[in-house]
Amino acid sequence: MLKLKNLEDTATANFLNRYQHYLLAILSAILLFLSFPTLNLFPFAWIALVSLFIALARTTNWKSAFWVGYLTGFLFFAGLLPAIALLYPYANIFATMVGYLLLVGYTGLYFALFAALLKFVRVNSGILFPIACACIWTALEWVRSWLITGFPWGSVGYSQWNNLLGIQVASVIGVHGISFVIVLFNAGIATLICNRHEWRQEIRAVVLPLILMIFCLSYGVLQLRNAEPLNRNADANTETVSVALIPGNIPQLEKWNRNQFPKILQRYINLTYKANQENPDLIVWPETAIRSEALTGRWPTYYDRFSRMLRDTATPIFLGTANRGNTDDVIGKFSKTNDKTGEPIFNRVLSISPDGKIHADYAKMHLVPFGEYVPLEHLLPDFIPDFIMFEPFAHGKSVNLLPVFVVKDKTGTKNRTHANLTEDTELFKPPKTPLLEGIINPPRPSYEQIDIGASICFESVFPDEFRRPVQKGARVMGIFTNDAWFDGTAFPELHLSMAPFRAVENRIAVFRCANGGFTGVVDKFGRITTPLVAPDTAEETLVASVPLRSPTDERQTIYTRYGDWFPILCTIICVGWFATLIVRRRKHQKS
Repeated sequence: MLKLKNLEDTATANFLNRYQHYLLAILSAILLFLSFPTLNLFPFAWIALVSLFIALARTTNWKSAFWVGYLTGFLFFAGLLPAIALLYPYANIFATMVGYLLLVGYTGLYFALFAALLKFVRVNSGILFPIACACIWTALEWVRSWLITGFPWGSVGYSQWNNLLGIQVASVIGVHGISFVIVLFNAGIATLICNRHEWRQEIRAVVLPLILMIFCLSYGVLQLRNAEPLNRNADANTETVSVALIPGNIPQLEKWNRNQFPKILQRYINLTYKANQENPDLIVWPETAIRSEALTGRWPTYYDRFSRMLRDTATPIFLGTANRGNTDDVIGKFSKTNDKTGEPIFNRVLSISPDGKIHADYAKMHLVPFGEYVPLEHLLPDFIPDFIMFEPFAHGKSVNLLPVFVVKDKTGTKNRTHANLTEDTELFKPPKTPLLEGIINPPRPSYEQIDIGASICFESVFPDEFRRPVQKGARVMGIFTNDAWFDGTAFPELHLSMAPFRAVENRIAVFRCANGGFTGVVDKFGRITTPLVAPDTAEETLVASVPLRSPTDERQTIYTRYGDWFPILCTIICVGWFATLIVRRRKHQKS
């Protein structure tokens, strides 16, 4: 028995010794997954990659390192992205599973490439190893955010969305800069562990990561010191706009069913009347909330319901719709030229005043590949487009701000009586009083125009694009999204976790109106300042005062001005570094 036990112990030891680097890679994938929604154990991210770096140090060549890194990446993204496979109610389950596996396989390649490149850096090179790890990781993460239309989900920095102190520095270096600091810290610990017998010499590998982490936290303390406590009202000097968010939370299968549209429209109208009792400045419906036929007059019954709501509420509204060609100046004008199937269809947000005038529209520029359009369609075989179950959208061409007008009294503070009513309004006119007409001549109100930036769904995950409306002068940003595709998965919360970064990067408040997602308001410090309307609550609305950027404040954050300058710098360093290694190796071979 003792001999048998010894044999079993030896076999176990041999197994662990042979596959230890793969087991360490799996451990990294698990810890990294735990740091993201829905578990949100964000401190794990600061140690999640340590075991991966130790495993890579024990591999013999770049090929074995490649597969160790690929295992970590594949497992991490497999746990993060199962919502893609669960899209089968809206598509063939075979297609969704293939898409899921292809996406997981593709994103895992970045981990593999990272691991292979690290074999060119010695783990006992002191502070050089952590810096190399952080630069290579940040560069690859940035490349993944734009290559082949971009897929930034799973960037390590997003794991810290609940770490308010740690994310404030995103206003300087962006979310990829947060990833840099996290990876640098992980690599510093791994360097010390791998060289523990020479820890006195290698302790320097931990000093710089600790200094940077302390600096980031200290910067966060200084920034949040100027923030108003969440349990207090906004400062009297802070200008706000009162926004009524109407998520609706319509199940995706119902949104696709034309027969359900009367019920859907009536739900939005009822919720709008309910929210309007709190006298907001602006009403917001989410992405693709209403069919364009109800706005153009092609469906007169539903157009009458919508226009009656505008008249009764007398409140400006932002809403999402999809319509062909150019947008008319006023709702109810149906253009036959725009009804032709040859005209492109756009995913839009419209700014509509109570008199039915469309002040501006914004068309989504960054579309979802294979969900809203087919990338490189002209290069694909002719039979592939036949499998597409939707009519592709066209890309928007320009960043348009959406104006809303509010009435100001003589003191300059906003009155909750709503504007956007022109003199020649047809849908709504206040009743006249002939007996007093000519006797009393009330002063005409003054209007303040507030320019609001719009980001539609997928666009809000791209920080470099989100900043463009802020550069153009947006005083507040709105995210209009439909997350009902991913009901019952972690994706709605994953999407929500990116909003605090967009707010911090640009130091601007963000309201978020999500059908089937999380609806709420995020202040410029990344704090969620309102209760969140959850995806499964159909009858809830949210009315909140959203702080505005001062129109006289020309200061912009470093990130707003220069965008992804930090990961670009990391990429330049990596390219220069490896180019130098290649040149040196060739010179050495010649000599």
